[in-house]
Amino acid sequence: MISTMTQDTYEPMSVSSEMTFPEAPFPHKYVHSVFDDLQDARQAFHTLRAAGFDARDIHIMRGWDYVEVVERRQTLVSFFSSKDYDGYLREAHRGSHILAVRLSRHEQMKQVRDLLAPHHAHLVKYIDTWTVAELLP
Repeated sequence: MISTMTQDTYEPMSVSSEMTFPEAPFPHKYVHSVFDDLQDARQAFHTLRAAGFDARDIHIMRGWDYVEVVERRQTLVSFFSSKDYDGYLREAHRGSHILAVRLSRHEQMKQVRDLLAPHHAHLVKYIDTWTVAELLP
């Protein structure tokens, strides 16, 4: 866990090396995104926090950690066999970083897209049980 100082307080920024995914309902009700540069993902984290998103709902996984977790978790086979997730695994293999942010309301999709785009996010999708919405290619 990385901490950053913001206006006289310490704020945790989760860049996972724990080899675990966020708790349920992950991967549902999350906007998933890819960043080629970890610094861009960190800046996106701060932008999301400034917009009011809870730090506990924002998760950044380094690509190699993401791949290892996927390969170790047999229960996720059906989760990752979907074409909607293949791109994330492919990007993680390339060394990209995955940022996922949990939404409390469906209406936050466009807001999150607009907050992530300036930080060079790509493959931005909202994923829920019955819905997959591509927000940025």
